[in-house]
Amino acid sequence: MTNSLKQILSVGKVPSSMLLIGADRSIAINLVKELLGKEHVAKIDSGNHPDLHIYVPEGKKSLHPMASMQKLVQEMALPPFEAKSKAFIIEEAEKMLPSSSNALLKTLEEPNEDTFFLLLSNHPDRLLGTIRSRLHPITFTSEESSAIDLSPFFALAQRQEWDRLLDELPEEEPESFFEALLLFAAKQKKSSRFQKIVAHIEEGRKALDHNVSWRNVFLHLILQLNR
Repeated sequence: MTNSLKQILSVGKVPSSMLLIGADRSIAINLVKELLGKEHVAKIDSGNHPDLHIYVPEGKKSLHPMASMQKLVQEMALPPFEAKSKAFIIEEAEKMLPSSSNALLKTLEEPNEDTFFLLLSNHPDRLLGTIRSRLHPITFTSEESSAIDLSPFFALAQRQEWDRLLDELPEEEPESFFEALLLFAAKQKKSSRFQKIVAHIEEGRKALDHNVSWRNVFLHLILQLNR
């Protein structure tokens, strides 16, 4: 079991709606095994457990269609068949259409006590803000280990060594820095802090789309995060 899974299970009451950043299906299923109990492991491994529902993007555009989310809502309304709880895994959750996200929104607002939602995403900033605000974000060490170390940049910002900070910032692959910033956001204990950081990252992406210099975008983000 990963350290992140141990952390989730050690807090006592596991959040009913979680955003698993950097987790793949196997990690999510291992969490479901812990939630449903050891007696359900064999059936989960067989892929035939009636209380585990997995949704993946569909079609040529690889998106979650409205019909899938409607099906999820219908299945959510039913009681568990064999376990005490049921679990829903949504892979690549950022690929939900706006209509699909809105269909899921009410379910996340009023979750059943016997239901767990696990949304998987490597790009949580691409989820609707209303969806993110109802999820407990948890990031995983496998992603953290390969992330860019932001601490030197934070240290330079605290010392106000702006020229050196910009000199050490590579021009290429701004997406790698966005991913590192998202992982930093996911570690925040306060959900409001997480939401603010993600909002700043979204603003940074939009600025790049309007041909704003990547160095200026990153400098602005670092200034915001050091407030």
